[in-house]
Amino acid sequence: MKTSERILDRGRAAFLAAGLFGVAMPVAGQPVGVVGGASMQAPAEPITLEQATEMALSSDPRIDEQRANVARAQALIERVRGEGGLRVSTNLYAGIAPKASDGIFTNGTNTCPAGDSCTLRDDGTDLDEGFTVTTGLTASIIQPLYTFGKLANYEKAARLNRDVSRSEVSITRGKTWLTVRRAYWGYLTARDTREMLEGVKRQVDRTRDGMREDAEAGRAPMSELYALESGAAQLERYLAEAESVEAITLDGLKTIIGLPIDADLTVAASHIEPIAMPEQELADLAQQALSQRPEMAMAEKGQAAMRSYVAARKNEIFPNLYAGVVAGGAYTPERDRLNNPYINQPLNQAYATPVIGVQWEFNPGVVRANISDAEAQMQGVVAKAQLARQGIPFQVAEAYHQSQGLDRQIRALSSAKENTRRWMLSSFMDFQAGLIDGGKLADAVRANTEAQADYFRKINDYNMSVAQLAVATGDYPQ
Repeated sequence: MKTSERILDRGRAAFLAAGLFGVAMPVAGQPVGVVGGASMQAPAEPITLEQATEMALSSDPRIDEQRANVARAQALIERVRGEGGLRVSTNLYAGIAPKASDGIFTNGTNTCPAGDSCTLRDDGTDLDEGFTVTTGLTASIIQPLYTFGKLANYEKAARLNRDVSRSEVSITRGKTWLTVRRAYWGYLTARDTREMLEGVKRQVDRTRDGMREDAEAGRAPMSELYALESGAAQLERYLAEAESVEAITLDGLKTIIGLPIDADLTVAASHIEPIAMPEQELADLAQQALSQRPEMAMAEKGQAAMRSYVAARKNEIFPNLYAGVVAGGAYTPERDRLNNPYINQPLNQAYATPVIGVQWEFNPGVVRANISDAEAQMQGVVAKAQLARQGIPFQVAEAYHQSQGLDRQIRALSSAKENTRRWMLSSFMDFQAGLIDGGKLADAVRANTEAQADYFRKINDYNMSVAQLAVATGDYPQ
């Protein structure tokens, strides 16, 4: 195998961006670096992980979207309450009506003198006298008195639905909290990898310069020089790849915290370091998750909401009792007003009366269908709640065991990277002293590069696993 191949064999896997870093990308449809219609200013000082998290939680439009859903849920509560309040209905109209004059009797008056034979007119359908304008007003004020539990159950379901929406806000905040860490730690991993590659490249360049002098003087074979030249070029390639990943992760971090891409941003951490594992045992962490995960609150509130909704649907078979006042009036200037209690003049009258009544619209088929639909929805919510109770402990266990395994890998890699670094440095000195050939130097360089890159990657994986454990147990800012 050539020296260059030995130096950089399997190097691509160590520096591939997709394998090393989970870069959070902009939200679809959201302008990069724009929050609430305005760009945020980049902080003057290097930003810590906690500061980045605070900025993201205050600017993520996905959280604002969930808060809008809470506002919609609150509006639904107000709507249900409004259904139990006063209802005012008015109708003001104007139209045309046939003119009428000369009284209600054929004698041309509205009175019948004693002893006369009076006959009521029968020309009400004739339009000989022409038309005139008529105006009228009808109004009612109704207050529901009793709905047999329909409004009470609908309101309870709406309140619980609002609580479910609030839990959705907490879940979205958890996603943002986790995404910030993925971007922040991904950037540190990329930067540390790039700096490590630069150090290796400096060592290779110094050795290459010395080898070139020896080869030109005839003290070393030209094949060794060409191999090292090729290896240095490949190393430059992977360094360029690592630099691009570093730029991508930094731009991803800017986007998450609400900064424009061209903003100047530096991070406070000098290197990626392993974070602390929770001190609780797995059983305690699982119990903690079941008590404080927002999904559990959603499951509980969702089931209660559906029970109230089903009850409200079942109560649709009952009527509504109400009380109120109804009134109306009409005025037509070209028609006389009659005060006779037996004769109604609809185009010239006024009335108002208090009422109490029963409103009942009942369609048995529709009611049964509505009840069946509500019960089916409730069964779905119950199944989701059961799935959450079963799945959440597994999520905790998965993150816990993964964190434990990665922690052990980091400790092993910490020793390996120190030993391979010493191996590489001593190999460079031995090569210059003529004690080893280029193949052995290549083996040492390759082993050091892989161990260093693997160490940084495992720290990133470990930190993200611990962060996933925090989300799984609900231990994040909700």
